[in-house]
Amino acid sequence: MSFTVPVTLALILGSVVMLTPSSRPQDKSCREHPRLAGKCFNIHGRLATYAGNPAVRLSRLGTKRVLGVSDQRFKEPGFSNIPDDLRQQLNGENTITGDFVVCPFTRSKPGEMQLVCIESAKNTIIKQGP
Repeated sequence: MSFTVPVTLALILGSVVMLTPSSRPQDKSCREHPRLAGKCFNIHGRLATYAGNPAVRLSRLGTKRVLGVSDQRFKEPGFSNIPDDLRQQLNGENTITGDFVVCPFTRSKPGEMQLVCIESAKNTIIKQGP
């Protein structure tokens, strides 16, 4: 009987360790999302948070074009629509200017915000505050 208690404790502790967030597999990238409407593409733009939906938007510099980073309508378990490090840098207050690889959820139409996810960003400059 004294043998079953340590075995039971070992099984319980092993189960807890297996469920910790650090041992969870990372979300798949935007490029692998099953609901993409086309090929990923590069843009130079400014990423910021706004009131409204979608809250995270990417303005293509040199144009009036604004892309919406969909985090609701195209949210799928196991997929990331914006890299975690980018979301943390943005933190609801900063703007990030740089070169982004985005993948479309909707087709580009004049006068409509195209919904995308962000695969990656490089050459970024973070500006604090509004």
